[in-house]
Amino acid sequence: MIEVVFYAAVSRDGFLAAPNGDMAWAEKYLTGDEDYGYFSLVQSCTSILMGRRTFDFELEAIGDMERILPTYVLTNEPLRFDGLKTRDITFIAGDMGMIIDLIESKHPGQIFVAGGADVVSQLILADRLTQIRLFECPEDLGAGTSLFAEGVSLAGFDLLETKEYSSGLVERRYRLK
Repeated sequence: MIEVVFYAAVSRDGFLAAPNGDMAWAEKYLTGDEDYGYFSLVQSCTSILMGRRTFDFELEAIGDMERILPTYVLTNEPLRFDGLKTRDITFIAGDMGMIIDLIESKHPGQIFVAGGADVVSQLILADRLTQIRLFECPEDLGAGTSLFAEGVSLAGFDLLETKEYSSGLVERRYRLK
């Protein structure tokens, strides 16, 4: 089975983003010399899978620039991106198992899941997410985008490791049972 890895910062009360999709709250924990294994993970992957909202956030933050890996964006609205000049982006929809099989057939190796909550929930429900690396930030948001959809949890995963950083982040690594 292909390795499918989700890597994200999450608030102590389980939110990926504050209301209106704001992720600036997490940036203060991600500064400094520590990269939290991000570059090593990306270098070990052969493709990226993300949701449309995460892709929209990236477009707004960094613009239409070349991708470091072939990127698959889960969306039912591919036409909204007409005119995008970036190569190596595929807009895709459908059954998550079939999507992972398609990505694996084109890019054997590890898939980096860059977000978001809906994508992660679909992967868990399809038993296709194999690893989770969560970086819990030491604050509560109270509202926003929950890590998982209702009824989705980490029950099918084993906690492998917990690591504390000087920034206050606590990394928890999980693996599918």
